[in-house]
Amino acid sequence: MKNLNKLFFISTLIATAFVINGCNPFDELYLTLAMETEFRTEAPVSSVSLTNTICLSEFDDYNDNSDKLTEIRYISAAYFTLSSSNGLTGDLRLKLYQGNTNILLFDFTDSNFNADLYLTKPLKINLTQQEIDNINSYLTNPQVDKCFRAELVVLNASDNDGSPFQLNGKLEFLTELQIEP
Repeated sequence: MKNLNKLFFISTLIATAFVINGCNPFDELYLTLAMETEFRTEAPVSSVSLTNTICLSEFDDYNDNSDKLTEIRYISAAYFTLSSSNGLTGDLRLKLYQGNTNILLFDFTDSNFNADLYLTKPLKINLTQQEIDNINSYLTNPQVDKCFRAELVVLNASDNDGSPFQLNGKLEFLTELQIEP
């Protein structure tokens, strides 16, 4: 009985603290938005280059919550190979720009790119703190639709079969949406 009284007292104390402090567990909600764009190309030369544009408004999670967004924040980015010519290798360069401008948000290179390695696991795109800050700065004012221009280049491409070189890949860009309930 003594333990039951202690439990009741502690429960009452905690409930009172929540009421007095106005603690609302639903003050903020977070949602992860995975923005992705695919690159598909076939090139007869040893240089493969593609550009795609991606906008927040292309995604239902953004559109469904855009009027309640308080913040959008970068989490991570990765590259995946969907398919490629047999044994495609080269120097990979991925760039992300603000919309149709030449304002660079990040520039990632992998001088030992092997497309086959990323058929089953992603290539994590490691960014500097400055590049992360660039992206987060661009994402301020989250209720305004933002667009990005992604550029993928493979230089010095070679494979086991010779040209043309074929690459179908995907860039995934994860953000966190902070939403008012």
